[in-house]
Formats: sequence, structure tokens, C-alpha cells
Amino acid sequence: MTVLYIIGVLAIVIVLLMLVGWVNALSQRKYDYEFFTYGNLALTTIAYALLFFGAKFYLDALSAHGDILNGILMMGIGAIIILGILIWHIKHTSFIFGLLFGILQLVIYIPAGIVSFLIIIAALAWLSDTKPVYRL
Repeated sequence: MTVLYIIGVLAIVIVLLMLVGWVNALSQRKYDYEFFTYGNLALTTIAYALLFFGAKFYLDALSAHGDILNGILMMGIGAIIILGILIWHIKHTSFIFGLLFGILQLVIYIPAGIVSFLIIIAALAWLSDTKPVYRL
């Protein structure tokens, strides 16, 4: 059963990569604009991180009767970044095309953002060159 899960995940990843290539080719041909770039992925990952950690800060402060403004500000900045990405897509393409494929991009970038965030954390841990501490 595990092999079927792996094959299924690989098939979904291949279909998503083909979809990303098709959307980029279509938007490049029609509007001379690419939707799926590393810059968009980085900006979307930052926005998703702000939304996630902002919600966490908000709920922690709410349960501890603390200051909820930090979480609200982080979520607000994350939402503004996502809205700005959608507006940027619509500005460089048509309204329907930019909105439809912008929302598709935001949905596809959810797992890609999580994976890239984990890769960045792992790379930072590896690059920090910390040595393990042993207690004798």
C-alpha cells in the first residue's frame, strides 16, 4: 500500500509540474508574463509564514489575555502581500486570467511554501555548522 501512496504522490507532482509549465507557456505567449517564478514563491512563502505565525501569536495571546495586536499585524501584512500578488498578476494580464491562475498559483504554493520553508530551515541548520553537545 505504501508503494501506491508513493506512486500517487509522484503522479500528482508530475501533473502539477506539467500544469505549471503549461500555465507559464500560455501566459508567456499571450501576455509576456510568467506566473510561477522563484520570486513569487519566495514572496508567497513569506506571506503564508506571516499568516501562520500571526494566527499562532494571536491565539496564544488570546488564551493568555495578552496583546493580540502582534498577531493581527502579522496576519494583516501577510494578507496584504497575497492581495498584492493577485493585483500584480491582474495588472500584467487580464482580470479573469490573472485572478483564475493567481488563485491557482496560491493554492499550488501552499505545499511548495511549506517544503521550501523546511528546506530553508534545514539549510540554515546545516550552514550554521553547529556541533552537537555531549553531556558526560
